Amino acid sequence: MTVTENRFKRVVDIESGIIMVVTDLHGDWEAYQQYRDHFLSLYTQGKADYLVLAGDLIHYSGPPEADGSLRMVLDVMKLQATLGNRIIYLMGNHELPHIYSITLQKGKHLYTPTFEAALGKYRQQVLALFDQLPFYVRTYSGVTISHAGASAAISERNSVERLLNYSHRRVWRETSESLPPEIRPSLRQALSKNSNQSYDVMVRKYFAVTGPDDPRYDHFLIGAVSTTSHPDFQFLWEMMFTRNEYQYGEDAYSIILTSMLQALSTDYHPQRVLIAGHIDCRGGYKIISQQLRMASAKHAIPRHDGVYLLLDAHKEIKTAQELVSNLGAVFKTKNP
Repeated sequence: MTVTENRFKRVVDIESGIIMVVTDLHGDWEAYQQYRDHFLSLYTQGKADYLVLAGDLIHYSGPPEADGSLRMVLDVMKLQATLGNRIIYLMGNHELPHIYSITLQKGKHLYTPTFEAALGKYRQQVLALFDQLPFYVRTYSGVTISHAGASAAISERNSVERLLNYSHRRVWRETSESLPPEIRPSLRQALSKNSNQSYDVMVRKYFAVTGPDDPRYDHFLIGAVSTTSHPDFQFLWEMMFTRNEYQYGEDAYSIILTSMLQALSTDYHPQRVLIAGHIDCRGGYKIISQQLRMASAKHAIPRHDGVYLLLDAHKEIKTAQELVSNLGAVFKTKNP
């Protein structure tokens, strides 16, 4: 089992060993327990060496009282403290908003406030974890693991350095420094006008900010400006929120996917296949060109068809179809 060093801080390279890949658990504590326990059983038996949680561990779509998001993140941190780099947690688009104090909504469902309110005394350590999450796992086998899939944002070599050494702290610092205290009141008013709510009400409701004396009072403002005006963040947003072939069309997506894999081959073994989650999959998985899209719980239709993948990081893989035989399931019931 080998994890090797590279010059990209947002990439983990694994040369050998068996990787268990799980995607998009979205606060589903019962699913998380089953996948975690299955990995630990395989690990104890010498049948798996790494667990890769491919983003979107947080944000439950059901009632807040059933949301296991924070409990799951804290459990991952506990596992990492015990097993080190054998537990790899990738950045997903649902983790990203909490770094920048912005909201994330789908339809009428506003995801972020529940997790923000739950953070409490764990806020600093959880956000420190999110800040350093890698974006990709590359393997000697030629398979890359990501959260969202391919994006034109990293389809060319000149964007590789910009994204794979991305610094949230630099983007935040540069944005904060561009907003002197004298202009912030007017910007808060602009945010209030756009939302038809006072700034004070929004930061209390969305981010558990106690009031103007709270050190996080202007975080929503800084995050809003970062995410709408900083050029590096625009690349990151496109990469994390890509809709794959639904955005580009299947033919164009295949070209973008090939270009991205070539870019991710920089200073490393050729990458030929991509694993991603992020989007609903009927039956638990789907092949799109050289990409295996898989869904472990939330995005599996129906949920009990959710899958995990066992990947030999050293054995050469040339096509996404070759991975299908290594998909497995933990759900034994046929009730969704």
